[in-house]
Amino acid sequence: MTRRRIVSGLVLAALASVLAYAMLAALTDARAAAEAIRTFPPAAFAAMLALSLVCYVLRAVRWRYYAGLLGYEASWRDAFYVHFSGMTMTVTPGKVGEVLKAYLGRETVGMPMTRGVTLLFTERLADLIAVLVLATGGLSLLANGWLWLVLVFGAVVAGTFVLASERFHDFALRFLQKRGWMRDHHASAAAVSETFRTTLSLRAVAVAIPISIVAWGAEGVAFYLCLRALDFDGLGFFAAAAAYAVSTVIGALAFLPGGVGLTEASLAGLTVAAGAEGSVATAATILVRIATLWFGVALGWVVFAMRPAVLRGFVSRPAEADDASD
Repeated sequence: MTRRRIVSGLVLAALASVLAYAMLAALTDARAAAEAIRTFPPAAFAAMLALSLVCYVLRAVRWRYYAGLLGYEASWRDAFYVHFSGMTMTVTPGKVGEVLKAYLGRETVGMPMTRGVTLLFTERLADLIAVLVLATGGLSLLANGWLWLVLVFGAVVAGTFVLASERFHDFALRFLQKRGWMRDHHASAAAVSETFRTTLSLRAVAVAIPISIVAWGAEGVAFYLCLRALDFDGLGFFAAAAAYAVSTVIGALAFLPGGVGLTEASLAGLTVAAGAEGSVATAATILVRIATLWFGVALGWVVFAMRPAVLRGFVSRPAEADDASD
């Protein structure tokens, strides 16, 4: 992704957010929603920001753990810098701009871009598993919910087992080696294979998935606190976390910048379905998205700028140079 497309994605996401929030307000009582936001308790919003920060920090810890498994010892400072700076690209289409994180991994700890980009897929898989577990946790409270829980875990275990299997990767590498167009990229394919096998091993999964669940669960708690601060108790603790997780999955699958639009619509819709007034659902959706999405993007730019040389190097770097070698 070129710098121009990244900037375009950021601008598009900002405009889409304004449009989405305006549409939500227009479909409900805009004045009531604005008043709810204006009078929202500062302490409650500060707690939401703190919970979002917990999510960011835990995911940075996870990145450092993954990097260590791959043989790249990252300091805590470098790990936080890489992850927080990478959040600047959260609102790019499909989050593909987060390839910046792979670039920063190379600049800070020497991790090749091939491994860094592959690690991004592992992180996204861990995030997906976490939000699915949180969503299913809410379903488990419903009739036949445990059936869904078993099915989800069964699919996750099967998929992870395949991706971590040496037989699968040996077969894939042999297959690719027979393709003429892949012979010049055998080293890259081998690096991708090793990265997947290492970061999806049982040991890695046993550490990374619980971290991911707690991290995303913190943002679910932020949504619950937001609803309570707005005097709506129609969604209990687990149900609120599940609703937030479901909307996150829907937004991610849409491949829209930051899931903007569809995430808001689904979250507001679920809240209204739980019995909330439209203005309350709108206010809660806008507040939680500011606290979890835009707070992260803004904080990411602040952290990114703390190393001016790295920032200048990324901005001035030719787009073709992003296609890094091993």
